[in-house]
Amino acid sequence: MSSGPGTAALELSPAGSTQNAADRMAAVLARAARVRCAMIHVFDGQHVRLLGGHGVPAGFAHRRSAPVTSTLAGLVLHSGFPVVIGDTRTDIRVPMDAPVRATGLRCYAGFPIRDPDGLIVGVCAVADTECRDWSPEELAGVDDAAQACTAFAAEHLARDREHQQRMFLDTLLDSLDTGVAACDADGRMVLVNRSLRTILGTGTVDGTADDWAARLPITDPEGTPVRAAESSLLRALHGESVRGAERLLHVHGQRRLFRVNGHPITSEHGQPLGAVAVFHDITAAHHADRLQQLLNRTKDDYLNLVGHELRTPLSIIGLYLDELHGADPRTPAAELQPMISGARRSSDRLRRLVDQLLDLSALDAGRSPLRMADIDLSAEVTDTVRGATAQAAAKNITLTCHTPDGVPQHADRARMRQLVTVLLDNALAYTPDGGTVAVTLTCTEATVDLTVADTGYGIPDHELPHVFERFFRGAIATELAIPGTGLGLTIAQLITERHHGTINAGPNPDHRRGTTLRVSLPR
Repeated sequence: MSSGPGTAALELSPAGSTQNAADRMAAVLARAARVRCAMIHVFDGQHVRLLGGHGVPAGFAHRRSAPVTSTLAGLVLHSGFPVVIGDTRTDIRVPMDAPVRATGLRCYAGFPIRDPDGLIVGVCAVADTECRDWSPEELAGVDDAAQACTAFAAEHLARDREHQQRMFLDTLLDSLDTGVAACDADGRMVLVNRSLRTILGTGTVDGTADDWAARLPITDPEGTPVRAAESSLLRALHGESVRGAERLLHVHGQRRLFRVNGHPITSEHGQPLGAVAVFHDITAAHHADRLQQLLNRTKDDYLNLVGHELRTPLSIIGLYLDELHGADPRTPAAELQPMISGARRSSDRLRRLVDQLLDLSALDAGRSPLRMADIDLSAEVTDTVRGATAQAAAKNITLTCHTPDGVPQHADRARMRQLVTVLLDNALAYTPDGGTVAVTLTCTEATVDLTVADTGYGIPDHELPHVFERFFRGAIATELAIPGTGLGLTIAQLITERHHGTINAGPNPDHRRGTTLRVSLPR
């Protein structure tokens, strides 16, 4: 016997793909019982739905739902036994608010529909507009129909549960930020969830998994296109489990890195049912890893800088101070002057390093605003090169400067002179005695280009991508013990970018050795 349906509701609108068959069964039942109306209801534990009917009065359509406790079908569900009523107006079992009172139906006979386990899953009922004493044959016909309706009710409830489960699963998958794509055993696409559709900029998905994978704008991390057959979904469809495949999706002019897993879907007996691919967006995590690596390397480089560039001049200063402290007070000043000069040189070296670190920090943090003005860039470059003439002469380096007359530019005067100085210092430091350094300023309608080309040691190809990284010093600088901090070109890049320009390094095209640094500024 069924327990009471509680607050369940009676829904009088037909539903389910089995409605036509249930309607035909109701029509047969109506003729067998010689009544105007026959109804087949199903009960899913919460609602009672009209699965099929014949001659259902129009009054039922005005009441889409009602509490089951106020219906005659509810009496059958609650009691678990047939309910037979000869006159609905005089039978005390008929609730006052029962829908049947508003329809003109005067007699009613309802039998429970049970599943193979004996649980009530519905009600098979007949009714008419005239009172009657139901004959045993008529009631037996309704009972037989109730037993025959088991298949209809079971199919409807099974499909209803399947639909609810599918809706639950679709809602669950659409709520995920992780992308999910799935196909059936025949390779037909059955699902691409909201997250993945948003990433790809697509709507509904249909067609085969082969077609879908072929349209996927995907490459490996090096940019090589991935063939459809190599996609995680198709590999999984062919029985292979794929884990951790890193793929770049090229969408909306951007590249996003995904870790894609593919899994075959099989039944409990191992029968292939399809495949699923799961797309985990690891772009942010990948950037975080790279940033952490950069921070770790920067920290190591900074410690190396402190250990060498700071310790060396400090040691020299300390040594000279010890010498001065231990000198005879009667020693002539002229004899002490070399030690004082050596300490001063080391002090200047420390000051330059601290100045560069503070300047780099200010440029990085935006604490050093540009003082923009209309300047003659040609004059500033020429004057800065002229100031480096003595430095070049000390190394027997030929320093030349080629600039047109009057190159107007809107820029920060001090930063432009600093930029030229950094490039010159770098070229002179890495050019051996007897070499040449050429500074050239050229103009186009769109840009002003400054190049500093030297005939120095050059930069190996594998080091070129790193020359503007802070604290980077090439192998040649280490081997030849060329002094420096690895901050000059970083500062030059920041100054250039603050002026909306670009800077790059490459070989000297006019010499078998050497380096060319080129700055391009918008006019």
